Amino acid sequence: MKLLKQGQANEALEKGKPCANAAPDKPRKRAHGRRGARARMGAALSVVLAGTLVSGVCGGSLTSAVALAAEGSGGAGAASAPAATAPADAKNATPKEEVVYARLSAAGAVDDVYVVNILKPDAPGTVTDFGDYQAVENLTDASGISQNGDAMTANVAGDSLSYQGDLGAHALPWKVSIVYKLDGTPVEAAELGGATGALSVEITTKQDAMVDPAFFDNYLLQITVPFAAGKATDVATEDGQIALAGSDTQVTFTGMPGKDGSFTATAQVKDFEMSGITFAAVPFSMGIEAPDTEGLVSGFRQLGDGVGELKSGADGVASGAGNLASGAGQVAEGIGGLASGAGQLVGGANGLTEGAGQLAAGARDAASGAQGVADGAAGLAGGLEAYRGGLLAQAAEARSQMADTSALEQAYQGAVQTYVAGYAQAFAAAKAQGLDDTQAYQTAASATADLAASMQSALTAFMTATGGNAGAQGASDALDGAAAGLGAADDPASLAGGAAALAAGSAALVTGLSSLSEGAGGIAAGAGSLASGASQLASGANQASVGAGELSGGASQLASGAQQLADGTGALYTEVQAIPDKVQQEIDAMMADYDKSDFKPISFASPKNTNVTLVQFVMSTDPIKAPIAEEPQSPEPEQSFWDRLLALFGL
Repeated sequence: MKLLKQGQANEALEKGKPCANAAPDKPRKRAHGRRGARARMGAALSVVLAGTLVSGVCGGSLTSAVALAAEGSGGAGAASAPAATAPADAKNATPKEEVVYARLSAAGAVDDVYVVNILKPDAPGTVTDFGDYQAVENLTDASGISQNGDAMTANVAGDSLSYQGDLGAHALPWKVSIVYKLDGTPVEAAELGGATGALSVEITTKQDAMVDPAFFDNYLLQITVPFAAGKATDVATEDGQIALAGSDTQVTFTGMPGKDGSFTATAQVKDFEMSGITFAAVPFSMGIEAPDTEGLVSGFRQLGDGVGELKSGADGVASGAGNLASGAGQVAEGIGGLASGAGQLVGGANGLTEGAGQLAAGARDAASGAQGVADGAAGLAGGLEAYRGGLLAQAAEARSQMADTSALEQAYQGAVQTYVAGYAQAFAAAKAQGLDDTQAYQTAASATADLAASMQSALTAFMTATGGNAGAQGASDALDGAAAGLGAADDPASLAGGAAALAAGSAALVTGLSSLSEGAGGIAAGAGSLASGASQLASGANQASVGAGELSGGASQLASGAQQLADGTGALYTEVQAIPDKVQQEIDAMMADYDKSDFKPISFASPKNTNVTLVQFVMSTDPIKAPIAEEPQSPEPEQSFWDRLLALFGL
């Protein structure tokens, strides 16, 4: 909303009492008394009100305009004798303007209302105007105005005539209530003069149903609360504007047409005084221009485009969040499988450690047994080799005797064979009982002692009988056969060779079992490390599984929230698309509410005045004044006789 432009203000002043005509060329008689003062005030305010919403009208201040208008006002003419009664259906079609002035109490009650009527006939002549006035007074010249009921008749000699009509305590379109509070406590205005403290002035305006609503519905109300310099500081308000007027501070409030108003101003006051609070009302059609809404609507359209881009981004976020949730679910599933496999790996590694330990222990036991077998086989091979050596030695000795006695030879050979067979059998039996080689040799020798003795006796007999030659030869051959039966240690097919091979194999077995034991120990150690690592892997996999589950849950929530965001931005986009049209509709509706361009001014004084071009209101409360301290009066000096005598004659 834009208030009155300078050109419009000037035009309004032309309709009222123009600045150029404020001081007529021909001086006029001033009005006297209270009614004369009111007349000058009315003429002055009629000039001021037309520009009350504009500063600097006619290049001067409000005060100078009032003074100028008062200086140019004419004297009041007395009312003439009553004329003939006007017909009941009489009308006044003469162009006219009305400025309604009202004096209010400090609390807002109506004390007195009067109307300054400005008649502008097309040509000089007699004009009849209407109003329910208690009294009338000519403000233009000294000619009289006849009053008959609600009809006022006057002779307009020039291009216009102004007269004042008093309405008394007439109702106004606005009911005004003013509440004063000092330090938070309501105080009567009469008690505020000279007060000090925190003051609040609370003003409310409402429609008066007794007055035609056309004024309340179509007029803009401007309220001015003046605070004098040196009397008020820290002036504040949340409902209006604060401005400096010279050294004083003014708080201005605006009441919209058709609306009740509530306004508050606060200040810190000291020795408080305040001139009257003024209320000025003008038709709203004078001060409004349709705003340029193109930029605003365009901004909302850009907002719609931005929300569309936001919707596209939100859809992309929702899609990406859905993919993330799906991937997080797959990750959680895979990590869960890893945790399960790691648990199984821990079990297998523990079993491997246990088996490797058992294998190492068995290998050690087997190596110990194989070592015993190797030791026994080595002893057997050594014993057989020694025995074979003994037989060969005896054969050589027998051959040296060379005894040739066949019977004795055969007996001896039989004894030898019996001894050899018995000794081998006894040795094998001893070994079968678990004896070591030495014990087996001793046992076999003890068991075959008789056979050895028989063999020795046969040999002795043979040697004795043959003189040692033939017997010795036979013995030698027999012993050679026995030695050949035992075989050599390097002959794998012989008994001695087999024993030697057994000893060598047992030694190799011992070496292999030792290596196996060591390898099994290494396997056990590695399996232990594997089990430890697998346990750590399983623990980490379990933690990862928990984290992946939380990640999956969070990703699902993110996907859900992103989808809600996408849905919300979609709904927002749909709504925003309609905002420009809605805004334009609201602006149009608001403009329709406040567009008073079709408002036709009506007369406040009487509906019989049918050609009213402008009606304005100026209302003011009584001022609040500090009590005047009475100066002490000095006693009059006592008069002498001569003084009293002169006073008697007026001298």
